[in-house]
Amino acid sequence: MPVARRGFGRWLTAVLLLVLILLEVLLLVLVFVPLPRRPLLATASVLATSWSPALAVPALLGLALAWLLRHRRGTRRRRAGWVVWIALATSTAALASALAPYAAAWRTARDLGEGLSVAGQFAGLNYSRGPERDRTLVYARVGRSRMKMDVWLPRDHALLPYRTLPRRALAHGPLLPQGRSGLALRSPRPAVVWVHGGGYESGHRSQTPRWNQWLNELGYAVFDIEYRLAPRATQLQQIGDVKCAIGWVREHASDYAIDPARIVLAGTSAGGNLALAAAYTGRDKRPRPSCETGRDTSVRAVVSFYGPTDMAGMIDAGGDGRADPRVRRFMGGSLMTASEGFRYGSPARLVRADVPPTLLLHGSHDRIVPVEQARQLNARLTTAGAEHEYVEIPWADHAFDYNWGNWGTQIARPVLARFLRLHA
Repeated sequence: MPVARRGFGRWLTAVLLLVLILLEVLLLVLVFVPLPRRPLLATASVLATSWSPALAVPALLGLALAWLLRHRRGTRRRRAGWVVWIALATSTAALASALAPYAAAWRTARDLGEGLSVAGQFAGLNYSRGPERDRTLVYARVGRSRMKMDVWLPRDHALLPYRTLPRRALAHGPLLPQGRSGLALRSPRPAVVWVHGGGYESGHRSQTPRWNQWLNELGYAVFDIEYRLAPRATQLQQIGDVKCAIGWVREHASDYAIDPARIVLAGTSAGGNLALAAAYTGRDKRPRPSCETGRDTSVRAVVSFYGPTDMAGMIDAGGDGRADPRVRRFMGGSLMTASEGFRYGSPARLVRADVPPTLLLHGSHDRIVPVEQARQLNARLTTAGAEHEYVEIPWADHAFDYNWGNWGTQIARPVLARFLRLHA
């Protein structure tokens, strides 16, 4: 009986070890291997990269089980089985993969004068499945579309007309105590107009709510906007929607105790591209706002999280020689038939010395929008003498900030806070 139990124990340990080997190989592929640009694969790789320190768990468990199996087999009499050696190799690789990105991020944070928190790595998600409807209002009507935004205001924010506000605009709480009709006006605050990502075809306002909450805690009002999505609208029309929203915020600045001269435009992914394009053409006649604003649509500064900067370069961003059909769809045609869209939708082509101060944040391992896109814009801004800051986050993939606690987001938060203090 004891012999049978030992045999079963060795068999169970070997099976668990094989499962761990397969899991480690899968995670290593998701973290390091360039994969086709498919939504499911992209999501899986982003999750694996964002939580790469979690690779240490199966790695350490694999090393422990390999040692246990090798010990039980009696290494003085016979060699450990092939399962043990494969497990040692994959577990060691997984452990290195868990530690190397964090070490690189720690060096980047140190160079920026910031620190990283290991415990903060597990701060949770920064993603919402739908808009914050209690915060929603309509900022324009474009054709048959009712364009909406979610209003996020600091808890102590001073307001004027209560009737113009959504039911729940203040951070973490109701708008006003029942029976109150307004608050005393204080000094106007700066505001951030936030543009969501989603590949120009999907996404929604308040998609990354923890950025809005965090900005509220710093004292910034946030207007998290939506825009018409492809294929119903082209990228050029989406830029017009962003400009329309900026004009609305400027026009209603007094309603929200906002300083219209201190509006910062920010966005993630496709939203980062739209933010850059709208900011760099804020005083230009093209692209036109999609609604009558009556105000100029210039902004104080602009922030892009991993946004495309040259749309021609995105046609074959996967590097496999095949044109991405989605680019033609949301650009409204090819380079030949939609040349105006490719020009105005490519911030790298719009650089001048007087563009608004720009902050670019991009992951070095972005497999959706190649990091070369950000590097190209950074180089052109440097050549033009434009005021800007570029932070490349080591090992970070696309949408790294969906994990609120990972090293990329921990680096991005103080960088963004410092940039806003200087320019908002």
